[in-house]
Amino acid sequence: MSGDWTCVLDLGSSKIVALVAEPAEDGGVSIIALESAPCKGLKRGAIVDLEETARTIDALARKLSAKFGREFTDFVVSAAGPHVEGTNAQGFKEIIPRNRSITHQDVMEVIQHSRSILLAPDREQIQAIPREFRVDNQRNILRPVGMTGGKLEVVTYLVSNQTAQVQNVQRALNLTGKNLEQLVLGPLASGIAVLTPEELEIGTAVLDFGAGKTDMAIFSQGSLAYSCSIPIGSALITSDISKLLKTAPEEAERLKLESGCALAGSVSEQEIVEVRQLGQPMARPMQKRVLAEIIESRVREMTGMVKGQLEKSGFQGLLPGGFVLTGGGAKLDKCDVLLRSVVGAYPVRKGAPDIGGDLDPFGYGVAVGMAQFVIQISEELEPIDGAQSWQDRVKSLWSLLKGKAE
Repeated sequence: MSGDWTCVLDLGSSKIVALVAEPAEDGGVSIIALESAPCKGLKRGAIVDLEETARTIDALARKLSAKFGREFTDFVVSAAGPHVEGTNAQGFKEIIPRNRSITHQDVMEVIQHSRSILLAPDREQIQAIPREFRVDNQRNILRPVGMTGGKLEVVTYLVSNQTAQVQNVQRALNLTGKNLEQLVLGPLASGIAVLTPEELEIGTAVLDFGAGKTDMAIFSQGSLAYSCSIPIGSALITSDISKLLKTAPEEAERLKLESGCALAGSVSEQEIVEVRQLGQPMARPMQKRVLAEIIESRVREMTGMVKGQLEKSGFQGLLPGGFVLTGGGAKLDKCDVLLRSVVGAYPVRKGAPDIGGDLDPFGYGVAVGMAQFVIQISEELEPIDGAQSWQDRVKSLWSLLKGKAE
């Protein structure tokens, strides 16, 4: 950190976003700077070229330093993709003697017990997010300190990452003289950025439709309950258009953004789009519906996988808040309508954070949500003697819900 400023890096599939924020007077987050740069050193959120990733991070950090005349050394970094996994775990602790009040230390010990699950040798925990406490089988307790009982339990959502990827992030930062302040689950950050307090509590799924992947997170009772990564993103749509219409990737991206639609049935057969094909001196007129059919095929595949993950999660029929689509791919026309037709009777809306200015907000949800996670969520679950490392930090979302509601 630099004073009261929080610096975050969102390692996406096609670009890296750097954001600087500080606490706002109203208890929220004030965005001071927002920069982004394309990066070919990443694939679906994983570092595949260490030097290229480090160069991009260094360029962004230098840009921020030049803008403010100060050096930024500590960064909060996103973690998302197939290499990141989440699971629910339980911990319990006997309260002895039974008639004494539950203390902060008891709470930390029961959380630590929930974190004592075995992981594969190549994985390590990066986050622990308490979902609920139980005292003598009384459920849905958010703050048990001061209550009396004989048994304290907790349900914690544990996030793990491949050790190699954690080390690669640290090395990429170290190559630029920077430090890893903390890793934050990307889908968690997306939800914090785009969901209302009511949606967080009643049960809502967030879909971050990015370039190389689509991250899904389910929130229920004010906490994260499930997350996964689907290996389909908007870059695959661009690739499909390029191959099938025989265009350069830049032309395919233009067609997708300017004329794309995820629901071919909503496009008239009379609508025409001009396509510049490779090797052709003049643009060729083509039915817009053909373009929409290409796009719909890939988006329908993605939404079908979303439906499969919903069934796997155990939350089918338990999402009154439905789905919120965010990320750069969410800008695609009618993708929300197609999602609604595939997943069934759930409300679906598009959502993006308020970042001000002229920037398109859809691609910045993770960065904004990470800043909110660091700034707005209290440290009430910190060990009494302080966290030994960033991996020891424990935060729930309850203080954030209170802040949003106010």
